[in-house]
Amino acid sequence: MKITDVEVFEVKVPWVERLREDMTKARMTPLGAHTFVYKVHTDDGLVGIADGPDVRSLIPRIIGRSPFEFILDDSVYPLQIALYDLMGKYLGLPVCRLFGPVYRKKVNVGYWSHCFPPEVLAREASIAYEKGFKAHKIKARPFHDPVEQVKAISKAVPDIEIIVDANCTFWLPSKAIKVAKAIEGYNIHCLESPIPQQNIEGYLEIKAKTTIPLAMHMGWGSGSEWTPNPMTAIERRMVDYFVVEERGASKNLQSGIIAENAIGRASGFEGVPLFIEVVGLGPAEVFGLHMAAAMKMAILPSITFVFSQFLCEDDLIEESLKLKDGEAEVPDKPGLGVTLDEKALKKYSVK
Repeated sequence: MKITDVEVFEVKVPWVERLREDMTKARMTPLGAHTFVYKVHTDDGLVGIADGPDVRSLIPRIIGRSPFEFILDDSVYPLQIALYDLMGKYLGLPVCRLFGPVYRKKVNVGYWSHCFPPEVLAREASIAYEKGFKAHKIKARPFHDPVEQVKAISKAVPDIEIIVDANCTFWLPSKAIKVAKAIEGYNIHCLESPIPQQNIEGYLEIKAKTTIPLAMHMGWGSGSEWTPNPMTAIERRMVDYFVVEERGASKNLQSGIIAENAIGRASGFEGVPLFIEVVGLGPAEVFGLHMAAAMKMAILPSITFVFSQFLCEDDLIEESLKLKDGEAEVPDKPGLGVTLDEKALKKYSVK
């Protein structure tokens, strides 16, 4: 099996109408998902699909070669997604089986919202709960009070767990502790990245003064100047959970299969639960589901598998995410196990 051609489609998929104004106010692009879709063709007629950043410059590297030459090669992400789709189809196996032992057929997933006003978050939490989600991740930013956000969600849907992600914007341990103390009485799953992640002593101070579990981003930038290596975080007991991000490859311990599995294995050895984050459309999200199925400690509500299906007009795949009791089924067909929606691809392609 040799790669013969790669089709590239630039796409813009708008946010669903109810979120467009709020996404714009939250400083997200009003366009929605502006990304690229890839169809990788082989000489035996198989086609692998992927979506992600513009990596057209990488295409010459894979032409004329077998997808199997790129096993565990993060340098070709996001084409990596299509290559694993091809390998799975060729072998008649779902992608998760190519990563090693499969620990689960269903993945715990969570809903996602940006830093919206409390009343909007209350509405979104209600929608999430009706769709079958048990957890709701929200962004905390200086332009809205995170305590009021939590109160609004809890009043609307008392049973939904809340993940508060500050993306380091609380800055000081004292601010993070103040917020944590104010929300301890609510249904809080964890507080994610409250302060800059290189502040090891700051995280230890927060942990000592709150009962809320702490989580930290790993994957994108791990081992760099702004966030510690996962083993350092584990050894110092900085956090209770890891958030593993799928963003792309780099020299540092960033995203891709090697990076994420390395963090996953470290978590497994030390018993640190984790959840996965994927920013993309249907193919990338399903790839994330397969990764979560093959990570022993990926037991927490992984986020943004909802990003395109519930937040955008379309996810560009024909199959819908099967969600029940907060869990999504991992496709068991060969490859990614999903089909690119050609009509939707045509509709949202940039002319």
